[in-house]
Formats: sequence, structure tokens, C-alpha cells
Amino acid sequence: MPVRTSRGVLLLLAVLLAIPAAAQPFNAWLTIPSGHGYVSIPPAGFDFTTGFTFEAWVSVSDDNPTAGSGTSCSSIAGKGFTQAWWVGVCGTTLRSYIKGSGSFLDGGTLPRNEFHHIAVTYDGSVRKHYIDGEEVASQAETGPMTSSTSEVRIGSDVSWTFTAHGWYDEVRFWNVARTKAQIRESINKTITGGSALSVYNFDLNANDPFGNRNGTVVAPAVFTTSAVTATCTPDATHLCLNSKYFVSTRWVDFSGNRGLGTVVAGASSSSGLFWFFDPTNWEVLVKELNGCGVNSRQWVFAAATTNVHYELIVTHTPSGETRRYFNYLNENAPAVTDTGAFATCP
Repeated sequence: MPVRTSRGVLLLLAVLLAIPAAAQPFNAWLTIPSGHGYVSIPPAGFDFTTGFTFEAWVSVSDDNPTAGSGTSCSSIAGKGFTQAWWVGVCGTTLRSYIKGSGSFLDGGTLPRNEFHHIAVTYDGSVRKHYIDGEEVASQAETGPMTSSTSEVRIGSDVSWTFTAHGWYDEVRFWNVARTKAQIRESINKTITGGSALSVYNFDLNANDPFGNRNGTVVAPAVFTTSAVTATCTPDATHLCLNSKYFVSTRWVDFSGNRGLGTVVAGASSSSGLFWFFDPTNWEVLVKELNGCGVNSRQWVFAAATTNVHYELIVTHTPSGETRRYFNYLNENAPAVTDTGAFATCP
């Protein structure tokens, strides 16, 4: 496949401006704004058989120039899709291959230029896709995954050099199929220990502290350390709590419909409410509390009366630091009592 050329500074600005303030999940992250940038990783250790999990936080778009032709797809990561495994986005659909050409599975909507957590697993009999901790596709299969001698690429693939442009963080590999519960348990955390095969935090480098399978960054991929933030100005879908904390909600219902929570009128300086489906039916209460005198942290508390999937996103606008809290479909929303949310005390 032909390698695309850079679209320059204008595309970088377009990517950054398209992503809302409450975007980045953790610390620094990898940015591939245009062209064919990626992270190159030596191939050893990345051939899987009947145990595989790929996870990542991504905010990307399928910018393949064949968009609209029915063949548009862009690579998120892969080891040669014609022979081995590959994960990418086709339009806004999550796609994976695990046994080379012809083994694709489509399933799950990945909106453009919004940070979402994705996962692909295979246990030797079933392949699954997850988005934001929800299982969105499942397919029965038999036999081991196939292998190749190709390098691993994040943001590209040796057999499909079309980059999914945007932001990447917390890319993780396991040589086991992680369960839904395991994926959810660490979805909004930086992994610092455990049984992962390799993890790429992208905190100013492409090193792997788990398996020592360090990567090399190929331009125009770069590391972004300064958050894209906005002034903390409340609007129809955002609260601004204590003049610094920008708060929003995203929901997905049982039919796959999705949207942003709407702010209920009458919010105070430190707390507010959101509705999802009807302005008279309030869904989520959130408040930001000053706990500096107790444990030198700012706290986030929240409660909800819903069993739809929702994500509560809280960003400290001066630093861009973000916290994300999830509820999952058909589960009664738990209370959030995060007394360690932000180390942003004076």
C-alpha cells in the first residue's frame, strides 16, 4: 500500500482543535497528527497462539484517502494483517484480524477524535471486541492465531501503511485473553504492575517497563506533554466547578444510541446535575470538594440513578489532568467517592 504524505501544520491544528478539553487519559501521550508516523517495535514476543489481549486508549480518525469507497481503514496497531494480527478503524467501526487476510471481525463504534478505550481478546475459541469496557462484538473461532516475522507497529502496519491519525496512550499487550472484569478493573488506571506482556505508557518515550520490548518513534509521531485545555466556561453540556474543574458526561443506551449529558439549570459553584433523555429526569449528580486540609487532594464525588452506560469526565483545566469514571450497561451506578482525585492543592 502507498505511504501517505504529510498534510502539515494545518492537520495538526485540526486534530488538536477537534478534541475537547477533557480528552487525554494519562500524563503524556503519543500524537500522530498527519502523514505516516508510528512506533516501531521488534517482533520477538508478539506472536500469540490461543491467548491474546490488545488494549489502548485512542482518539483517532480513519483518514485513509479511500474513505467513502467502501475499503477505507486505518491502522491502530498490527504485525502484518495479511499474515498475523491487526487492529484498526474502518470509518468509525472497530476491526480486528488475528489470522491474516480474511480473518477480520467488525464490531463496535469508535467515534472520531474522542478518547475511548478499546480492547480485542482471543482465548482460542472466541474473539471479542470491547469499547469503554462494554463487549460490542463476539465471534466463535477455532485454532491458534497465525504469526509473522514482521515488526509490530503502533499507528501503522507493515501490510497496511495507513495511519489512524490522532492520540494514543496506555497501549497494552497480554498473552492471555483478559476477562471483561479485568479490563474494567484497570480501564482508568496506569498499569504499574501485574502480568501484562508489554505496556507502552508513552510518557515521553516508547519504552516497555514490563517486557523490555522498547519501541522507536518514527516521525511525524511525537509525544504531547501539554494538555489541550479550554477556559473553564460552563455551557449546555459542561459544568465548571470551583472555577477550575471542567465536567461532562457521555452516555450509551441499550440500543447503542449515544450522546452527551445535558446540564440541569441551577448548578452551584461546586456541584451540579446532568440529564440524558428528558430534562425532567435527572441522571447524575457530581461535586468537586476541597480535601486539601485532610489529605492534600481535591476530591470528586458523584451519584447516579441509571443503569445505562455513562462516563463522567473531570478535567483540571490549569493542568489538563483528567479523571474518568464509568458505569456499565445494565448495572446500577455505583457512588463515586474519589478522595485522591487531583493533587492540585495550593
